[in-house]
Amino acid sequence: MLTPSGIVTLLTDFGTEDAYVAAMKGAILTANPRANIVDVSHAVSAFAIAQAAYLLDSAWHSFPAGTVHLVVVDPGVGGIRRGLAFLSADHYYVGPDNGVFSFIGEPPSRAVELAAGGHASATFHGRDVFGPAAGRVSGGTPLKELGRISNHALVRLPEIAAVKVGEAWQTLVLHCDHFGNVVTNLPPRTVKSLRAVNGTRLRPVRTYEEGEPNELLALLGSSGRVEFAVREASAANRLRVKPGETLLVT
Repeated sequence: MLTPSGIVTLLTDFGTEDAYVAAMKGAILTANPRANIVDVSHAVSAFAIAQAAYLLDSAWHSFPAGTVHLVVVDPGVGGIRRGLAFLSADHYYVGPDNGVFSFIGEPPSRAVELAAGGHASATFHGRDVFGPAAGRVSGGTPLKELGRISNHALVRLPEIAAVKVGEAWQTLVLHCDHFGNVVTNLPPRTVKSLRAVNGTRLRPVRTYEEGEPNELLALLGSSGRVEFAVREASAANRLRVKPGETLLVT
């Protein structure tokens, strides 16, 4: 049986202006006072499920087996979407089954559906459902004690892969990082053949340093995904894009 590491990673679109993150951490710690909570990000764009899926996939590999990854980007909170706690590739995941787990490649080996009891707020399952569940899992509670066994496949976002349109790619912006690099869902194999994005010329390179001033570049970032960059400047500003928007790439 897999022993939980005691670590809970936390990824939300809550921002830091309100008490929502603190309330979730309180719920985790109430369930397991010894939990080690690590913030992945609380700056996911509001309701940006694909961006959350990307950030989760960028982070979880760096943590030890038995870590609990709690994701709450949940525009359908209180609705028909399922809440899940599951095990995949020796890591636990907790959150809404709305596509935030789209990049988890290995199907769950064990999964339970989390029910919102009568005490739960209809608008804050992060605090009242997912936080307590993550805390309990991190403290050693078996998944089967948290809810009803689920055999459903995870919900996957339909736009998670770029779409070929003639000779071009219709590409989703997954994330724009702190430096203005634009992370996309293009297949990594395409990077060396890319020549333009939204009509603006770009050049494939291996490192940011290879770029000329104000030159738009295409390269594989540290996440293994194709990204657009400008050396010591912002490709997001240059292209005027944000997460969730689409680009036409040739």
